[in-house]
Amino acid sequence: MNRDIHNIIAREYERRQKVSADLAQQRKTELYAKIPRLLEIDNQISFMGLKYNRLILTSNGSASELLSELEQTLKALSDEKNSILAANNISPEFFKLRYECEKCSDTGYITGTSGSQRCSCYKQQIINHLFALSNISLNGNESFENFDEELYPEETDQERYGIAVSPRENIISIKRTCLEFTRNIDNPDYKNLFFSGRTGVGKTFLSLCIARELLNRGRTVLYVTAPVLFDIITEHKMMAYREDNYNDDKYQSIFNVELLIIDDLGTETLSDARYAELLNILNTRQANNGVTPCKTIISTNLGPKKLFDLYTERITSRIMGHFDRLVLAGRDIRSLKA
Repeated sequence: MNRDIHNIIAREYERRQKVSADLAQQRKTELYAKIPRLLEIDNQISFMGLKYNRLILTSNGSASELLSELEQTLKALSDEKNSILAANNISPEFFKLRYECEKCSDTGYITGTSGSQRCSCYKQQIINHLFALSNISLNGNESFENFDEELYPEETDQERYGIAVSPRENIISIKRTCLEFTRNIDNPDYKNLFFSGRTGVGKTFLSLCIARELLNRGRTVLYVTAPVLFDIITEHKMMAYREDNYNDDKYQSIFNVELLIIDDLGTETLSDARYAELLNILNTRQANNGVTPCKTIISTNLGPKKLFDLYTERITSRIMGHFDRLVLAGRDIRSLKA
């Protein structure tokens, strides 16, 4: 399955590069139709460039005067082209290919001092394919710009909402914390986030706002509900038992993705084995966070006492120690939007 995914991704990059080249050619054709002289200049530059290169290869250094003349001609053509572009308020960048991912120029790989490595856009495509059935696609309005604080009551009622400030003041503070979280994704000392609160107060929406923000910055993100998370782990263990050296990118993504969002913790089937698996995820990601960005967001309807009752003390203390706990309160905003 993994090989098929990589073949699909390779074809996707081929498609992206073709689209970029076609659009660039279309822009050129439209511009040439408006300013024919630019086409003449580009043809002359292309011809002179070929002549210059051929002369370098065949002259053995005996045609320096002719080479100098060609250089001057090429410079004059380039200057004229730039003058025409400037007179028409056209940037020289107009002719450049425009890629979906500028970091890798839609190749999927970045070459650095340590060699060629997969770009974050490639890694995110792997995640998207692997979790096609369980991962939420951000095609809706999940963004901080669309997060409406006015859906939260502005009156203070601690008995009703369980917090000392109004739900609106509370959510404004939480939103500020979430934005700080996105800005500090590379800071290993910055805590993970733990959202708690009743159903419908915006926990998942806020998680996806963060996801969108980071995806827009070229980061890798995985959203998964707690039941699906543990089903993936169970499937991995079964396959690893049957096959020696079983390689599972899907399973590894849980531990290596830059942001893991575990939604609806507490809705999974509870067992001692799953407690251990969750603790392993939290511990591994915390250890990895010192090497590469490896942040986690957990959301749940459970309060601290219920969380402590259902999970082991080690898990609860791990969450309380390495997560910034944010309690959302208010009315069911989903019914208000309907």
